[in-house]
Amino acid sequence: MDEKENYLRKLYNNENLHREVYARLAHKEDNPQLKKILEKLAKMEESHRGGYEKLLKLNGMRVPDERVGLYTEMTILLRRIVGLALTVKIIEYFEMQLERGFEAFLKKEPLDSREAAIIGYIDRDEEYNERVLEDAVIGYGKIINNIRDVAFGMNDGLVELLGVVVGLAAALNNPLLILVGGIIVAVAGTLSMGGGAYLSTEYEMTINKKKGEADKNAALRSGIYVGVTYFIGTLFPLAPFALGFSGTPGIMLSVVITAIALTVISTIIAVISDTSIFVRVSRTLLISLGIAAITILIGVYARAVMHLPV
Repeated sequence: MDEKENYLRKLYNNENLHREVYARLAHKEDNPQLKKILEKLAKMEESHRGGYEKLLKLNGMRVPDERVGLYTEMTILLRRIVGLALTVKIIEYFEMQLERGFEAFLKKEPLDSREAAIIGYIDRDEEYNERVLEDAVIGYGKIINNIRDVAFGMNDGLVELLGVVVGLAAALNNPLLILVGGIIVAVAGTLSMGGGAYLSTEYEMTINKKKGEADKNAALRSGIYVGVTYFIGTLFPLAPFALGFSGTPGIMLSVVITAIALTVISTIIAVISDTSIFVRVSRTLLISLGIAAITILIGVYARAVMHLPV
């Protein structure tokens, strides 16, 4: 299969999948406004699928006959886990990645006039209609609007508590002491981060109020998002020590669990901010594991040189 056929088949399958997904999401949606938007998106994806089917036939290529049932069910499950707004954002992200790859290919191998007319129609329809509808769905998700606070809180909780507990684990051999120390830091950090977010947002609100752009609940919402997600983040590195692990096994488990959680939250941030998942995840893990390594060295030094009794 040459590169052009590969892209056209992928684009056809992508539209076919999204048509099915949006139709299923619309069927399960209770909000009448969102239901109408999702139904329109399903019809739009059906139209775009037809466009790519024409392109395949113009080039004498076989139209794929792939089932989308499993992918549809996975997307429906994702919607239940992360909500409709974030699910649509994830769909949009991977669609845009595929389209960018196709655009790069077209710079090397331009389309003829008939093909260009079909692609032009699909591109315009996506730009002026599909994107607008997807943005309308995304706008319903408050967590999307406060993703900065969610990311800030969760990331800090994961990274800071990982550094604390692995450092303590390298110095102490008592999981109870490590757990107590971690909980104290977690509670203090939650209050500090939540309060700090509240005050900083309130300050921004004071400035925006003068410009007529104030949101009365923004400060409280920001403080809650940061504080709650920070505390949730602290639970991951603490988990092994709550289960009684200590020493090297506790450190390794804490690092692995935290790395997995950081990978998930970094992937979500990359999708929402439309940046590279690989770059975002790699950078986050490099920084986090570097911090953990430094605190482990400090803990080892404290235990060996300061002769800690436990």
